[in-house]
Amino acid sequence: MNEEVTYQVLQACIDCGAREFVVCAGSRNSSFVEALRVEERLNTFYWPEERSGTFFALGRSRLSNRPVGVITTSGTAAGELLPAVMEAYYSGVPLILITADRPRRFRGSGAPQSAEQMNLFGLYTKFSLDISSSSPCNLEQWDRVTPIHLNVCLEEPQKQPQFQGRSLNISDKAEESYFVEISGFHEMLNRFFSGVKHPIAIVSTLKQSAHEEVVRLLVSLKIPLMIEGVSGLREDPRLEPFKISRTDKVLETAAHEGYPVDGILRIGGIPTHRIWRDLEYLKDHVKVCSLSERPFSGLSWNRMVVCAPIENALKNYAPEWKFHSKAAEKFLEGEIKFQEELKELFEEEPAAEPSLIYSLSKLIGNDAHVYLGNSLPIREWDMAAERDGKQWTMNANRGVNGIDGQISTFLGLCRSDKENWGIFGDLTTLYDMAGCWILNQIDSPSINIVVINNGGGKLFKRMYPHKEMQNLHQLKFRPLAQFWGLDYVEWSAVPSTASSASRRFIEIIPDDEATVRFWSKYTSLADRKAGVLSTKQS
Repeated sequence: MNEEVTYQVLQACIDCGAREFVVCAGSRNSSFVEALRVEERLNTFYWPEERSGTFFALGRSRLSNRPVGVITTSGTAAGELLPAVMEAYYSGVPLILITADRPRRFRGSGAPQSAEQMNLFGLYTKFSLDISSSSPCNLEQWDRVTPIHLNVCLEEPQKQPQFQGRSLNISDKAEESYFVEISGFHEMLNRFFSGVKHPIAIVSTLKQSAHEEVVRLLVSLKIPLMIEGVSGLREDPRLEPFKISRTDKVLETAAHEGYPVDGILRIGGIPTHRIWRDLEYLKDHVKVCSLSERPFSGLSWNRMVVCAPIENALKNYAPEWKFHSKAAEKFLEGEIKFQEELKELFEEEPAAEPSLIYSLSKLIGNDAHVYLGNSLPIREWDMAAERDGKQWTMNANRGVNGIDGQISTFLGLCRSDKENWGIFGDLTTLYDMAGCWILNQIDSPSINIVVINNGGGKLFKRMYPHKEMQNLHQLKFRPLAQFWGLDYVEWSAVPSTASSASRRFIEIIPDDEATVRFWSKYTSLADRKAGVLSTKQS
């Protein structure tokens, strides 16, 4: 009976394009373990811990552009999937959550390992099926863009299940996900452009397949651009003449230079930059239009979202508007000067945390895969990382901006044909110390796990100076590297060259006093460019 329903569920997942499964083994899901153990045509990863395992599956799904199944046993094991499911929902990753369950007759009984697992993930899954030997597994409703939950009721397993070795039908045809598209997106863009005089564009998380169409549009518009690292276009030389260098006080600086921003075109995911939070209070002054593959505006007051595959939405679109002006030129000239002064600041305070990020970016190979862990590293990378001559493949988890599961997601995204660099904060690393479990099961020879250890959650320090918000500590990470058998180095200064290591843990220790000085000087520089008097001057 268990064998029949197990193969039915696996076949339904395969028919939707799944070729990889992450298995967190337990007695209740042993029928799935047995079925996948003998199936060499599928790629199966084994984890003892469900939360990290699901974040790893999220990374694998993004890497392969296919659904990935996560199989757990019953009870609290199923609940551990929720953080990654939330991230997958907002970032559009097609996870298949397969939770083994006790038979339906045990529900509400409080029997061991019995929990109410049906609809466990609520709105974060497209739909939830309660499957048993008498109820089929039908996935025809699934759009293959968001997660789904298959709760599989199984009888008590035999001590050693003897499967008959039945064959699964695994074709080579790639099953493509599809989107619900909003019609008239060209008209929506036209309405936006016709109603603004001084627009800027913000480009955030993008799939690589959208890069060329986005570049084509932006080059034709010739408007100032805020391009985040996670877009993969931050280093594109074709966009260099239009790039805004700063990450904060953008609107103030633009207005000071005679380019009062009245419209923002967002392309890709929800932006990281502070400007997006500030827009919450500017609804009467700035129009916003978003082009994204997920139907979220990221603002409480704006619902103008073109939801479609971006490369399809922009194909054959030729905007009639040209916004290039003397005011825009002056603004962008100021941004070039700002970038030059920022580099001087990196050299002036080389031991400060942003300066170390700058130096690290110069060390990383030109075509490497770089993963940015939330939260401070992603902001500092956008501000400080080198741009010249780089062609990095960029990734991050920006669905709900959480710090859990970051190492696991990075390892799921690691490439076998590139150097892989994951950059994490210290608290983020502590959240996912189990992530390195999978190292011996992945084929990625070059993996660098970089931890910026500033002794706590320093993202909050400039806003909340009291220690209770910062989770201060004096921990070092050498024992963690040794625990997982990784080569370990500690840097207080990033070298200009470094010996290659197949799998390495790098702990970077910023100088706290230098970091404080850096931010003080940076704030003065940014205020001066924005025409804002500092407290001392006023």
